Amino acid sequence: MGITRRTRIWTSVGTAALLGSLAGCSEPADAPASPDTHSEASVTPAAAPSFSEGDGEGGEAGGSGGEFGIDPVEAETNPVVYLTAIEVMRAHYLAGIDAFQAGERSAGAEMFAHPISEIYIDFEPALEARGAPLFGDTMTDASVAPYSGESDEAIATHVADVLAALDVASAFAPRNTLSPAGVHARVLADLIVRSALQYEVLATNPDAREPYLDGYGFGRAARRYAGDHLEQVAEGDADLALRIGRAIAAIQVSFPTATRPETLTGDSAALMALAEDVRTGANALR
Repeated sequence: MGITRRTRIWTSVGTAALLGSLAGCSEPADAPASPDTHSEASVTPAAAPSFSEGDGEGGEAGGSGGEFGIDPVEAETNPVVYLTAIEVMRAHYLAGIDAFQAGERSAGAEMFAHPISEIYIDFEPALEARGAPLFGDTMTDASVAPYSGESDEAIATHVADVLAALDVASAFAPRNTLSPAGVHARVLADLIVRSALQYEVLATNPDAREPYLDGYGFGRAARRYAGDHLEQVAEGDADLALRIGRAIAAIQVSFPTATRPETLTGDSAALMALAEDVRTGANALR
């Protein structure tokens, strides 16, 4: 990314933060607070699962590198890492717009800014290497919109534009010796484990809010990705596809809505067991 382009993105995000800070002084009901960094209650990037290390064919869970456990350099050649980066960004926007439209305007708006600094800034060279269209400006427009007086309909359109850009970028994912089933199973397992880890945080911090929205977003992204790719996983391992479906269903029970319920009804230990089982199965699928 050129220096001028990077500066423009950071300036826009900084402007959103400033506007949010000023609006947040009195916390009106319809004014989002500043798009700040993730709270300490959330799983930190270093604790997030990663498929960035392994045998060179897609990697197995357990490594780390870059923000949210995503190695931006390996993303240029590893389809699992590349697609995971896309889907983790998508998770933020899916959760953000759901929360925003459900009345959690501050929390939702914050989710639009997080992926820019946490993933996209470092990931953009991978897009350039793959010849994919860049969409930093599209993400920036979405992050600034809640603080610049745009209508709810316009904000939703900005988010839809980001989601469409992510769809386009997905088509430029690199290929390696892993089968499509192996790639998609690993991406799904990554999202499932991320969601389960957030619920694990909630089990020890029952009043925490941000891990709930993060976990909800990863679950939403997993559900959407499964809708597009679970049949391909089933072609490689039908039993694993069923286990992935069960894990996603359990996540949906644990994170039923974008707004955190007063009482959490999920089983953290059972959810982590399902997630680990899926991760093991995904790693074995070539």
